[in-house]
Amino acid sequence: MEIYAYYNALLGDFDMIEHWDSSRKKARELRLEQWGTLEEVKMLAAPLRQASNRREAMDCLKEIALKSPFTSRSGLSARLSKRSLGKLVSHAAVVSSFCPEAHYIAAANIDKIFSNAIEPWRFALNPHKDNTGLKSRRYLFAPLEFNEKIKVVKITVKEYEGEDLQNKLYSIEAVGVELKTYLPLVGERKEVDCKRR
Repeated sequence: MEIYAYYNALLGDFDMIEHWDSSRKKARELRLEQWGTLEEVKMLAAPLRQASNRREAMDCLKEIALKSPFTSRSGLSARLSKRSLGKLVSHAAVVSSFCPEAHYIAAANIDKIFSNAIEPWRFALNPHKDNTGLKSRRYLFAPLEFNEKIKVVKITVKEYEGEDLQNKLYSIEAVGVELKTYLPLVGERKEVDCKRR
């Protein structure tokens, strides 16, 4: 947790609002140390459930929704409504991910992924979408093991203006970014791929 606090201090306390369309680009800046050591991240990233198609992912989501709301590692709470389940595994959602298999596994593990998610940046609202009643769209990121590599998953949460309205877990995307780390080598920073061995 000390490393997480260090990176929060390094990244700032949301002093700057990022462009609404930059969340995939920002995902490339994430580093493994934001979640802990390599061994800790391997445990966080390991999926609890497998799903290889829409039906299997939907079956998992129905069970997960009963345990909603969830709280992220950053402290944000969000609910997973039954009406959102179909959207999470819709064709449009699946094609937004770098591959369908990764998307289905991410959806089937959305509770674990959300509980490990961090929110290192804030983003402006997309002016081309209907933002009626929205305070913000929050983008969180978490690790997921897929094909022996640790990939990044992006989660979108809709935060509403009304205090009586709960935040809504809106979408999930397996981003085609492999989580990397910095290893100190005699006073030198060297970027290396983080692969499960």
